[in-house]
Amino acid sequence: MNKNHICMTAVFITGVLFLCSCGKLQQPPKMNTAASGIVLRQEGGDFGFPNPFRHQNRGPGFFKMELIYDSLLEKDEIGLIPWLAKEWTISQDGKTFVFTLIEGAHWHDGKPLTAEDVAFSIRYFKDHPPVRGGLTLNGTYLIDAVSVDENRITVHLAEYSPTALEKIGSMRIIPQHIWGTVADPEKFSGDGAAVGSGPYVLTAYNSEQGSYKFTAFKDFWGIPPAVESIEWIPVADRILAFQNKEIDIVNVPVDLLHRYEKNDEFKIVKNFGLHNYRLYFNLTAVPAFRDISVRQAIAYAIDRNELIEKLERGSGLEGSQGYLPPVHPWYNKNITDYSFNIEKARQLMNGRTIEASILVSNSSKEIKMAELIKIRLQEIGITLHVISSDSKTRDKRVNDKEYELAILKSGGMGGDADMLREIYASNTKAPHLAGYKNEAVNDLLYRQSIEPDTEKRKQLIYAVQELLAEEVPLLLLYGEIDNTVFRPAQYDGWTVRYDHTKMEHPKLSYIKR
Repeated sequence: MNKNHICMTAVFITGVLFLCSCGKLQQPPKMNTAASGIVLRQEGGDFGFPNPFRHQNRGPGFFKMELIYDSLLEKDEIGLIPWLAKEWTISQDGKTFVFTLIEGAHWHDGKPLTAEDVAFSIRYFKDHPPVRGGLTLNGTYLIDAVSVDENRITVHLAEYSPTALEKIGSMRIIPQHIWGTVADPEKFSGDGAAVGSGPYVLTAYNSEQGSYKFTAFKDFWGIPPAVESIEWIPVADRILAFQNKEIDIVNVPVDLLHRYEKNDEFKIVKNFGLHNYRLYFNLTAVPAFRDISVRQAIAYAIDRNELIEKLERGSGLEGSQGYLPPVHPWYNKNITDYSFNIEKARQLMNGRTIEASILVSNSSKEIKMAELIKIRLQEIGITLHVISSDSKTRDKRVNDKEYELAILKSGGMGGDADMLREIYASNTKAPHLAGYKNEAVNDLLYRQSIEPDTEKRKQLIYAVQELLAEEVPLLLLYGEIDNTVFRPAQYDGWTVRYDHTKMEHPKLSYIKR
């Protein structure tokens, strides 16, 4: 029997969740051992030290950290669920949240987790923002007051936000007894630097090898860990490593799927990965890119379907220039789609010529992608010089805006549409967008960030997408269809989150359910 499970859509939360309170967390009987001594192994790679201040800002780094550190709420396949907070209430004006903690939670060093730790985390993150999951809204800290009453924490917002519950609920909780005296968390590597309250404990990390080992926390407060340990190990060829049973889960190119189809040993799950390859313009370094018609010409000149066919064997989705992917419920289909049109691109260029470099990682796929783009842009008078480096160096250069054009694959496309504000608003960090500023976009993004009416907010997001598609400050190329393969006899607990479809990432993939 062919065990192919296809999930081409995602479920998203909208403003309706933020008007409700939630029921109590149902906890199973306490168990002190993980399932059958299972050891899961995955492809390694260095994504930083797994605490909230030192992991790399990419999914593999962030999600490792989440296995160690808990939050008030967690995300499952549908939406937000109780976690450290067993219940919560929200005031009528949506600005006051009261969270009630579960009983019996402990840090990995045995000390109890208290409401004071939660309040401390909120205050600490104001001065020391974590790598991801910060609590800033439109340049201002989201929370203006926090108080504690036994096992309850009351949080008050400075300004209403429809995304507040998700932001506060997803914040990682850190132990006050460790971080209370740490002045520079990005440099702290002393005792307790990876002490959390989550289902797994960091027991080994080697940055040079890109290897990690997490072991089940035997005294975890909640649903027991499902495996004894998780290891991320260096492999030269992930497909070969999976074939040899060195690793237990792998994302397979579509042209190799036939090896696993119609074979009961394997299970295949296909879904849109909620990641996209993007082409970044540095409007500061290359003044010609400030001209909207040049960016539009580039959008018309790049045959994105060609990239999908040649690089993914057709297993991909073209990106939307409104950023939100077609599977997003607030995707606006009535925007310019920039179907391949070389003549239209030439007209927009109007005889102009440009010379620029394009920065990519040293992966063969990205280099080939850049070469295909180079060929197309040469047809409209744009000469590209391809520069490749290791992915860490490329990421740093893009983050530091040391590029002219750059290709980067990034995810995080499955969550609330407020992600557009965090990417395109010129008053946010937006590290990758160099030189882009549009006051109309800023205004729309601010208005949606405080709009309590879901339908009005959706229309504001539609208007943002129309402007972005017109201006093309960032060119979305395409997203891959993930073909995830694993052996269910070894482990069959893999799942997805409503906002993220990489099955090896979510915390709930590693606990008993």
